[in-house]
Amino acid sequence: MHETLQAKAYRTIKERLLSGIDPQGTRISDFALSKSLGISRAPIREAMNRLISENLLVQRAGLGVFVPKPTKEEIENLYQIRQWLELGALESAVPNIDEKSIATMEESCEIIRRLADELKENDGCLDPRKLYARLGEADSIFHLTIMQNTDNELLLELIQRNRVLKQVWDNNTRTYSAAVLHRICDEHIEILEAIKSKDLERSRAALREHLRLARDITLRKFPIESRKESATD
Repeated sequence: MHETLQAKAYRTIKERLLSGIDPQGTRISDFALSKSLGISRAPIREAMNRLISENLLVQRAGLGVFVPKPTKEEIENLYQIRQWLELGALESAVPNIDEKSIATMEESCEIIRRLADELKENDGCLDPRKLYARLGEADSIFHLTIMQNTDNELLLELIQRNRVLKQVWDNNTRTYSAAVLHRICDEHIEILEAIKSKDLERSRAALREHLRLARDITLRKFPIESRKESATD
């Protein structure tokens, strides 16, 4: 099927956001995109409006459209939503997990492990845009494969939107070393082993800890002063 101009613009802008090409706070110019893509500004504006509705871009009156810069509170809310959705979904997913899903999750773990080794071999000097994209895809595959076993399309859609937003925000609020990637892989394996054993409580405990650590690492990017103020609110 032929891709519409609006769909092309939407895909291109979203790919830029997911890879970190346009950092948080960057103004997105429909004029510049029109020139680079070779299409008119109308479909680009339509695509930008769609991304605004998905919270991946933000409109500032009189200033234009920007890549959002999340606050500490927004990061905390995002991870709270993830915990509610993903932990709740395990009750349906764990009993229904199939061998194909397990194989897919194992492969995603291997990809993250290879990324960690590659990062170490290159002394941490990998193109962050490519790293974010490859890690984000592998991490999403792992989590979304679990959720697909709930057979709940609405839940899957909500989690997919949440994860896209998380990846865009993570591009500028987290840094990744080989040690961090190995830890992510180890946590995924712990979750997977519990799921393979059909152990719901162990699965929930492992996933809860995984999300907690991810949240805490992300929040380290925020100034100490803002964290202290939040703690006294």
